[in-house]
Amino acid sequence: MTAKKIVLYWIENQMKNRSKVFYSYDFETQIGNYGRLAHQKVHTPSTYSRAFRTIRSSDNLSRMGIKLIEIKDVKGKAKGWKIEKLS
Repeated sequence: MTAKKIVLYWIENQMKNRSKVFYSYDFETQIGNYGRLAHQKVHTPSTYSRAFRTIRSSDNLSRMGIKLIEIKDVKGKAKGWKIEKLS
């Protein structure tokens, strides 16, 4: 399983089961455990970050019927994203 697929599944899982909003610190702390536990695959944090940047600049999310809207943390220091379904 590639890091890119794991990130796509993680985003989809966030939308379905938890919150439709996540911040960079959520992603960084959760994605490694998610990949290891849900998909039995270990990647470095930088590999997941590169995969996430690639996904944001591609059409993979729109093909899944979702989009990410960039938001700011309340304190304005962290980057966040809101997951929305495409109409």
